[in-house]
Amino acid sequence: MKIILGSKNKSKKEAIEVALNKLNISDYEIESVEVSSHVSSKPLNDETLLGAHNRNQEVMKYCLQNNLVYDLLISIEGGYEQVGDYYFIVTYTSIIDKEGNEFIGKSQGLQITKNMFRWVESGKSLNKVIEEIIDNKNNKKGNGISGYLTDGYYYRSIFDSTSIISAYEFMRNSKTSYEKLEKKLKLTIK
Repeated sequence: MKIILGSKNKSKKEAIEVALNKLNISDYEIESVEVSSHVSSKPLNDETLLGAHNRNQEVMKYCLQNNLVYDLLISIEGGYEQVGDYYFIVTYTSIIDKEGNEFIGKSQGLQITKNMFRWVESGKSLNKVIEEIIDNKNNKKGNGISGYLTDGYYYRSIFDSTSIISAYEFMRNSKTSYEKLEKKLKLTIK
């Protein structure tokens, strides 16, 4: 399976590898291309999903312009989300198959404080503060904020992999389980 990733970020490639390994998929090749998400570097709320979608649209354009053949396009966008009085780090993934169908996945989310959310909302970086605390300038591409906040349990590629699995399972089952459920809903809703 040929996958084109809409980023050259090492942890995003690792997230795909983690997800595919969990799904027992071993026959794949990942090519990374740098594209823009057309959203802020610290996306908030709907902007995070939009960033993943935009990246994959840019990857599709890149593939068309460069005659690249692929099975899947995958783009991953991490950001921050406010739901009522609660705040989270989240990741969205867009997968586009070779027929042009898009499937979206979302990570489980990791709660952060209101102060952390406001810090990011003001345009500042949580990673920069974490890098000062741990004296490591590469936290974003390794452990990530989620890894720091969970003592390494949800390091970035593990955290991001959950959104990839979510999108992949939607893609894989959209013509079976999803379709059966939709058909049943049409019969029961009046």
